[in-house]
Amino acid sequence: MPDFHVPGVYVEEVRFPARIEGVPTSAAGFIAVTGSGPLLGPLTSFADFERAATGNLGVNLPLAVRGFFDNGGERCFVAQVAAGESLEPGLAALAAEKISILCCPDEALVQNAAAILAAHCENRKDCMCILQSLHAVVPTATHQPPVHSSYVAYYYPWVTVPSLDGTSSVTIPPCGHIAGIYAQTDNARGVWHAPANVALAGVTALSHDLTDAESDELNTGGINTLRRFSGQGVKVWGARTTSTDTNWLYVNIRRFFIFLEESIQKGTQWAVFEPNGPKLWASVHASIENFLENLWQQGALQGATRQDAFFVKCDLTTMTQDDVDNGRLICIVGIAAVRPAEFVIIQIGMFLQSGPWPPNP
Repeated sequence: MPDFHVPGVYVEEVRFPARIEGVPTSAAGFIAVTGSGPLLGPLTSFADFERAATGNLGVNLPLAVRGFFDNGGERCFVAQVAAGESLEPGLAALAAEKISILCCPDEALVQNAAAILAAHCENRKDCMCILQSLHAVVPTATHQPPVHSSYVAYYYPWVTVPSLDGTSSVTIPPCGHIAGIYAQTDNARGVWHAPANVALAGVTALSHDLTDAESDELNTGGINTLRRFSGQGVKVWGARTTSTDTNWLYVNIRRFFIFLEESIQKGTQWAVFEPNGPKLWASVHASIENFLENLWQQGALQGATRQDAFFVKCDLTTMTQDDVDNGRLICIVGIAAVRPAEFVIIQIGMFLQSGPWPPNP
């Protein structure tokens, strides 16, 4: 039976750390990190970027974001775009890579960056992009995501981290840290878990400490906030996409479906060129069903029984004789995805000592 890819491994993770202190702000650079290869020397100049882009060399990451990417060694490469130019050259350089997370730390320096990144992810349908505000502080009343898409997540405010030399601090866009949280959640808990309520390592402050009311207002508008909690550090406090479609309201729902599509496609490649008949249909059905049952047992799907959690159909009810004659095998899969408990409501009542316990609800 074919092996399906596991969460966090089904695509080669490509992540983008935040803007690097010491790199000229006249350059908006992609920094892609994948999960293989040894760490080499540190990034200390823009020449390191160029060498990494040209030779696809492994490079170390600055202290501010290293905590997210030092698990087992990384490889890094860069596609650099000059300020004021389009992002297309950088995206084209990454076109052959299997990307799951995409962002541009210096969106403000590139015209229409948010729209270009969103359109790229919409067209690919196998990755999401992380966006952030163009400025460190934005008035809450007028703050809106720049684009609405289920392939986009937007975060605010910016984060303050130690500078490279460790003698000062720098306030940077949060996208690199958020990408690290995505990868960390994938590996530790599974892609179906919301990448939220997780502390950001190395962050010492926020550019804007939001109140509960401000955070609620922004979250309702599709903006995920970063919050500082006493004794808990700075946490990601939201897991929404910017979509207005309630079916795709959450980051983990969109990324879980990407994971399912990629995994099922790769896990059934063995069926290509096999005789297109009932025996093949039954084998494909069994492979996908076993994969989904394993996810259900891990808690990735709703339902008290497997019948409530998912269904798989692959027979003459899902394809016509014309489909069979023309080499098309069509399988229909339905799942009940788990949505995050975004609002936890606890009712507290008072009871008299002479009354029953527990009291009636």
